[in-house]
Amino acid sequence: MARWLMVAALLLGGTTLTGAPAAVAAGTAAQGATTTICGYTPVPTGWVIINQTTAGCSGYGSRTITELGTATSIQACSNSPIPDWWVITAMQNSSACGLYPMYSLLKITNQTTVTDCGQSFIPPGWVIISVQQGAQCGAYTVYTVTALGDRTTIQACGHSAIPNGWVITAMQNNAGCGAYPLYTLLKITDQTTITDCGQSAIPDGWVITSIQQGAQCGVYTVYTVVKPTTQTVMQVCGPTRIPSGWSIVGQQSGSQCGVYAIYTIQRTG
Repeated sequence: MARWLMVAALLLGGTTLTGAPAAVAAGTAAQGATTTICGYTPVPTGWVIINQTTAGCSGYGSRTITELGTATSIQACSNSPIPDWWVITAMQNSSACGLYPMYSLLKITNQTTVTDCGQSFIPPGWVIISVQQGAQCGAYTVYTVTALGDRTTIQACGHSAIPNGWVITAMQNNAGCGAYPLYTLLKITDQTTITDCGQSAIPDGWVITSIQQGAQCGVYTVYTVVKPTTQTVMQVCGPTRIPSGWSIVGQQSGSQCGVYAIYTIQRTG
């Protein structure tokens, strides 16, 4: 009863929930309660829409909603709020959802690789490794996404979010990523010198010591970046953020940094 009062308090306009909680056997993965609300009423967190109609509720129509409970997969209307760590694995037209398509939803639990639709949530720490067209996702592309886990290198499509602590070391055009390039990603662990592509993030505290053109990065320049350790004097390229405790003591030109000036920096702290 306490749970029903809490859910009812979430709904606007004093709309009353109807229906009774579905029985859930201990230890099984099953949906929770199912009930009906008016179309203008927000869907409570942890619930999805499984059917809607234009009838009732003074012309606003009504929705049948169900609580996700311990379920790990469900079919829900596309205007449902999709909780974090649930992905869309397929979509299709369905009369149950009126003008909206029906989504097949999957909760990520112990999976390390899933195939989902292009409009779906990409979990933090996961990257896209394949993009292709497929009827299962309607007008959207089909993504294969994988968890980085304990990897230190991976090839990922260019529209993946690059996690903190990872850099792009190479890129190439690849049909496996559709219109996007394929990146080679490296996790910074105990390295003190790396070569990465110009669109990559420069780790905090690292400096750029060389900027060159190179096929490995396509249209981007190739940076050599160094983590200062025992050095007291270094030559760095103009775009470098000067680390805390270092000062610029000289400047010169040269091919080492492409079109940028070469700075001499010295440790002062």
